[in-house]
Amino acid sequence: MQVARRLEEAVMGLTDDRAGGHGGSLPTRAAAAELLHGAVGIREHDDRWVRPLRVSEAQLRALGSCQAWHPGLFRQMALTCAGVRVEFETDAREVVLELRVDREPRGTRAVLEGIDRNRPEGDDPHDMVSVDIDGHHEACGMPAEGDEVLSVSLVGHDREDDLGLQALPGLARTRHVRIWLPALRGCMVRDVWCDGTAIRPVAPKRNLLVLGDSVAQGFVSDDPARSWPALLAARLGLDLVNQGIGGQVFQPGSLAGLAGSVDPERIVVAYGENYRYEACAAAGVSRDVRLYLRELSHLWPQATTYVLTPLWHDEAVWPSHARSCHAQVPSLIAEQVAPYDQMTLVDGLGLLDHDPALLADGHGHPNERGCRQIALRLNAVIRVPGLRPSSVGKRRKRKRARTERTRTPRQGGGGAPRLPLDGLP
Repeated sequence: MQVARRLEEAVMGLTDDRAGGHGGSLPTRAAAAELLHGAVGIREHDDRWVRPLRVSEAQLRALGSCQAWHPGLFRQMALTCAGVRVEFETDAREVVLELRVDREPRGTRAVLEGIDRNRPEGDDPHDMVSVDIDGHHEACGMPAEGDEVLSVSLVGHDREDDLGLQALPGLARTRHVRIWLPALRGCMVRDVWCDGTAIRPVAPKRNLLVLGDSVAQGFVSDDPARSWPALLAARLGLDLVNQGIGGQVFQPGSLAGLAGSVDPERIVVAYGENYRYEACAAAGVSRDVRLYLRELSHLWPQATTYVLTPLWHDEAVWPSHARSCHAQVPSLIAEQVAPYDQMTLVDGLGLLDHDPALLADGHGHPNERGCRQIALRLNAVIRVPGLRPSSVGKRRKRKRARTERTRTPRQGGGGAPRLPLDGLP
C-alpha cells in the first residue's frame, strides 16, 4: 500500500505499468460515489469530490439540536466514516483511490489521548484505511494531511501472482476489493482508477443496521474493519450501516429521514453505557428508551432487532457518576423491550469477559480482542435463539480445554499453537 501526495504521481505509475513503461492510454476510472457501501447519502463538493454520510441530513439536524445530550460532539462523530466502504470488482493489478481525510475531531482526540498516556508506544492514531482483497485483509495506515490518493496493489494473494504470470488484457482474473474508510474521522472521495479494463460496482445486500455509541462506532479497535459491527456483519453476510455515535444515548427523534435509505434485515441497538458518566434520572431515561424503541419499531416493524444492555466496564478504573442511574439502566431497557415481539433483549454483561485485558481504556472501550469476542458471542445469540451470551464463552472454554487435553505435544516440546481467543480472524 502506498500513499501519494497528488493524483498525477499515482496515475503516471498506472500508465507506465500498463504500457510496459513507455506511456500509453489513461487507466480505467469510476466515480467512488457509485461504489459506496455503508453510506446513506453523500454531500457534493467542488470538483466532483463527495463526502459519504452514514447518517441522514435530518439525523444530523436532530443530533445537533437541543434534544441531544452533547450536540457538538454528536455532530463531530456523525460525520466520521465508521463502517463506510468503497467496494468493487476489477481485473486490475493496482488501484488508486482519491481521498482526502479530515483532521481528527476534538472529541476523538480527547478519548485517545487518555489511551496513549497509558501505552508505552504512545501517539498511536488508533484509526486507518484498510482493505480486503478477495477476503485477505491488509492495513494501509492513516494518510497524512495533504495526501490525496491511496494506491493499493492487488497482487501477491494467489498462485498466479506468486508465479509472476501476467494475463492478457481483458483476460485477468477478477478480484473483489473492499476499502474501509476511517472510523474515527471523516473524509471525502472522488474517483477510483486502475490499470485493468473494468471497475464494477458490487450489488448491495440487505443491511445490518447498528445503532449505538462509541463502542459501536469503533473506539478503539484500531482498524475500521475490526470493530465488532464490521466483524458481525461479515459473519451474517449483510451490508453494514454503522450509526455508532460517540457519546450517544437513547435519543427520541434521532432516526429521522433514515427509513428510505436502509433495508435492514437485522438491527442491533447498543446504548446505555454513557449514562454512567453524568447525573441522570431513571424516569427520564425510561421515557427516552420507550419513545426511541417505539419509533424504531414503527419504521421497521418486520426487522429482527436485538437490544443490548450495557457491556461490562471496570468500575474501579473509572467510577460512575454519584448521581447516575446507570445501575438501573439494564432493567429500564428490559422493561421497554418486553412489549415488542420483533425485539430480543441481549445481556451485554455476557458479551465480554470481565477481563481488563479486553479493554483499551477506563471508559469501557474494547480493544481489537474485545471486539472479536463481542462479535462472536452476538453472532451466536443471533444464530441460536434463546442462547445466553455468557454461555458462548463457557462452551468455548470447555471445548478448548478438551482440545488441550487431547493434543499431543510436538517432538521437542512446545505443543501446537494456542487457539485464538474466539476463533475469529
